[in-house]
Amino acid sequence: MATMRDIKGRIRSVTTTKKTTKAMNLVSSAKMARARGKLNAANPYFKLVRRAISEILHTEVATMEHPVFEGEREIKKTLVVVIANDRGLCGGYNANVTKLAANLAVRLTNEGKEVAFLTIGNKARDFMRRAGGNIIAQYNGISESPTIEDAREIIADILSKYENEECDEVFVCFTEFKSAISYIPQSLRFLPMSPKDFTVEKGRDMSIMKFEPSAKEVLGYAIPKYLGTAMYECMITSAASGQGATMTAMDSATENAENIIGDLTLMLNRVRQAAITQEISEIVGGANALE
Repeated sequence: MATMRDIKGRIRSVTTTKKTTKAMNLVSSAKMARARGKLNAANPYFKLVRRAISEILHTEVATMEHPVFEGEREIKKTLVVVIANDRGLCGGYNANVTKLAANLAVRLTNEGKEVAFLTIGNKARDFMRRAGGNIIAQYNGISESPTIEDAREIIADILSKYENEECDEVFVCFTEFKSAISYIPQSLRFLPMSPKDFTVEKGRDMSIMKFEPSAKEVLGYAIPKYLGTAMYECMITSAASGQGATMTAMDSATENAENIIGDLTLMLNRVRQAAITQEISEIVGGANALE
């Protein structure tokens, strides 16, 4: 049986761990709230740019001339963007999204396509590297607190690869934030886009719309902005999901620590009681021996 000294040492150790997990829970909660605020702030801009593109596509513009829209280009190479955390301690968050990406890659490979990866976050890079994936670009240290500049840099890289025919289609694997305890891994086909995905409000008269200097140039300007904001939303919702997963994991760890401390305290009391009983028995036995 463990001694009182050993049990007290374990209680101190678990108490220290509890303080750490409690602090991490509070930090993750604050970061999650900040990420949700960024997501809500970016949403109006995203909708505005999307509406502008929809209006252009519903004029007499030859939309298929723009390379990001579906055309006769044969799809042989696929780029899969995987967004995960830079660190662990977030339950199954990293594993779920990386497994989704791996399963997507298997399906695409079975269709005869060549698959490469662009990873965002250390955990995405590490998983794909262990799985033997072809990583052609990686962005680390930004997944937990992404900025719009980070998203635009990544989209510029993706568009460059797409236009240079280093890839013919692009998927993004991310985690959609639902609530503090609900987040769902998703895969989204980013490129090429379909004009059918862009609709305008019913009854809106598009004949009065005019674009300067031209609709084609406005479209060319708006599409990178749209894709950059869409990537930013994927990164932000993933960041919020990751912080929510960390918050949940640390809350569970704190609760487990409390349970362990309770069990150890009970064990300490039993050992102390046994020691006192033993001392009393020895005193009574000694007294009886003197009679």
